[in-house]
Amino acid sequence: MDEVLLEQDGTVSGHDDATVDDVLGALDARITLAPGYSLRSFMRMLCANPVLFRLNDFARDFAAAYPAWPAADCAPVGLTRLEFARVVEMIGHPAPPRLEIYHVLRGLDATGADMEIKGWRVEMLLDVPLVLGPLRHIVFGDRVAEFSFATVCDLFDFFQGVLWQLAFHGTPRECALRS
Repeated sequence: MDEVLLEQDGTVSGHDDATVDDVLGALDARITLAPGYSLRSFMRMLCANPVLFRLNDFARDFAAAYPAWPAADCAPVGLTRLEFARVVEMIGHPAPPRLEIYHVLRGLDATGADMEIKGWRVEMLLDVPLVLGPLRHIVFGDRVAEFSFATVCDLFDFFQGVLWQLAFHGTPRECALRS
């Protein structure tokens, strides 16, 4: 399978608009996100495909928590979209020089400026539109002169990357500091 469409309702569709029955078989497929795709769409995909729980330790926990989360209106004021992107970073210090490749999930406001999203619990971000961002290339820490490139993302990288990033959002209520 060359390409799949991740639908707003959580289904994964092939090039012929048929629902993909074997999501594991489509992990290497290039993805396109349908208009209106959001973290809620991602959670619906996760819940509809429990076979994915085998790929990531966080998947089962998010799927179990999802039904208790609000059904609508989960978008912080000022946050216009979430962007999932790959970063290639060349690092020279401390030695030895190295190349790191990783994914980021970042928030953007209406002007395209970054908004920190780690302070919001996942359930408060469910209805923010989620888009694929460009590949960012950072050379020796110089974020001012970073380069952006059109890129593609496969289902496996998207699935793993989003779950990894979400694992850092919010603090369990049991661990929250109270004043």
